[in-house]
Amino acid sequence: MSNNWFDVNKSGLKKIQSEKDKFFIVSELVSNSFDEDINVCEVHVWKSQTSSGKYFIQVKDDSPDGFRNLSHSYTMFAESYKKDNVKQRGRFNIGEKFALSMFDNARIQSTRGTVIFNGDGRKKVSTKTKKGTIFTGEIKMKHEDYVSILEQSKKMICPVDVEYKVNNEIISRRKSISSFVCTLPTIIADIRGNLNKSYKQTVVSVYPKSSEKGKIFELGIPVVDIDIDYDVDIEQKIPLNKDRDNVTPAFRKQLCTEVLNHCFKDLSKEQVKTGWVMTALENAKPEAVQDVLTKKHGEDAVVYDLKDTEANKKAFADSREIIHGGSYNSKVWENIRTVSKNTDLFKSAGQYPQYAKPKFRGGAKEVSQTKEMEEVVNYAKDMFFRLFNKTLDVSIHDGSGASATFCRATNGLSLFYNVLGKKWFDLENNKEKILSLLIHEFAHYVESDHLSKNFHDACCDIGAKWFMLNEKDSRLC
Repeated sequence: MSNNWFDVNKSGLKKIQSEKDKFFIVSELVSNSFDEDINVCEVHVWKSQTSSGKYFIQVKDDSPDGFRNLSHSYTMFAESYKKDNVKQRGRFNIGEKFALSMFDNARIQSTRGTVIFNGDGRKKVSTKTKKGTIFTGEIKMKHEDYVSILEQSKKMICPVDVEYKVNNEIISRRKSISSFVCTLPTIIADIRGNLNKSYKQTVVSVYPKSSEKGKIFELGIPVVDIDIDYDVDIEQKIPLNKDRDNVTPAFRKQLCTEVLNHCFKDLSKEQVKTGWVMTALENAKPEAVQDVLTKKHGEDAVVYDLKDTEANKKAFADSREIIHGGSYNSKVWENIRTVSKNTDLFKSAGQYPQYAKPKFRGGAKEVSQTKEMEEVVNYAKDMFFRLFNKTLDVSIHDGSGASATFCRATNGLSLFYNVLGKKWFDLENNKEKILSLLIHEFAHYVESDHLSKNFHDACCDIGAKWFMLNEKDSRLC
């Protein structure tokens, strides 16, 4: 009877892992080295001189402790000493087994001995290194896999004060665009060794993209493609699945927000239109929201005004972009309103005086009509009746805010004396301007929107009809 509950079929495990990009092999091995107290880490990949299609992959370091427990190299899910340290990458003690399964034969040499893996199984020999661990394995792969492994290996971000080489080329540590401290989810072991989600402050460094897609790095090791326009290195364990190739949507969203909050000034007008920025806007700080909206819509953009549709048209005619309600979700709109409250930006179109409906100030009283005023009132009533066969109610008051208003519900015309002035009420000498105002106001009998085609057509029709009526009357005389 076996003491073990499970057996692992190496061939089956290899088939499962074969669909992955083979760079994962190097990333797992380098990850182990980066977790140790090392000064040097070297990656070597070369083509076999004796076997067609075979390559060798070697990763070695100078850790004083070497491989602490060689049995962990072949024991799945053994208790890892890294589980309770968020600053180390390992947690499942499984990554090197996934990598190991890909090789036809392999050797791990370290300070505590050597384990050899081949077609006959594994064996441990007493040969030791003075310091460090050397992993060497032979694998069958395509030339493009070889090229890809070398290319991606050079993109890893080595720890500070570690000399990192790929095929003897020293790979300099990349220069970040921004580094900041924030609180992110991580994984840590409890007193019983069970892995639990926790939140801890960590340093996040943002780098230019090293490939077409941005990547999330865990302590310098690329683990997940992401649609952010940067490579983002998180200096603590990331909550990953066991295949170490995905994060939760919540983690991605939080990371998007943190990156936007600290890098918004560097984004181009095209970048602010991308999906990750739209996601981040939901919880971004006001300065970031303001910057993104300014780049995307322009500093003079206005928000569509549901209460004053005419103001929207005036703003559009003034070449200002209109931000419609469907452009963003409710959370983003909350942030936009915060920006609008604290600045003069992104207000509803009707909140800008040059586009808003006239606001009539209260306390207006009707004024006593002079003879000249009565003449204008009678002229307006006669004109309206002849045009529409309706009676017109006319009032003159001392209010301000507009020259005149027309009420379609009551067929009422109000003339603002304080705006028009005494000289305006001179039918004999100011008839053209009086007629122009009346045509404009009477057009509101047909259409309230100044900027609509209906209003334009109504002005034309009223002017033409009034001319024809008066021309007909002149012929009768």
